[in-house]
Amino acid sequence: MMFVCLHNTYSSKQVEEFGRIAYGFDVNTVVITKATASAAQSGIPILHKLAYKLKKNILFFEELDDAIEVLRPEKVILIGNKSICDEKLDFDEVGENDLIVFCGASTGFTKLELEKGIGRYIVENEIGALGNLAIFLYGMNKK
Repeated sequence: MMFVCLHNTYSSKQVEEFGRIAYGFDVNTVVITKATASAAQSGIPILHKLAYKLKKNILFFEELDDAIEVLRPEKVILIGNKSICDEKLDFDEVGENDLIVFCGASTGFTKLELEKGIGRYIVENEIGALGNLAIFLYGMNKK
């Protein structure tokens, strides 16, 4: 089972929409790491309610390292933009037991975060976590 993860977000709306998109594409488990401010206070409870209604799973971790430690994915693929990631994502490189991480912060992943996995971009311009998630899941469904 592939995991999609929203990392480093403070927006409750972003958390909610990330879950809606993922569950809409029939992803079973959504992972949220490093949620702060309204993302933690109201976004997570809203998403939890949605997950429960849809009989889906949601996992929250304080840091990305915690998610990696618990989920033990084969690969960690961090989806960023072309300025920080060298290669375009090849959908065939994504496996069933991988953790796909999307950055909720407009600043993108830090260098230290990128060292935790493989950095890839989907489109050349910065379109944010929600746009990248939708394109990623659409591409995975076509494979």
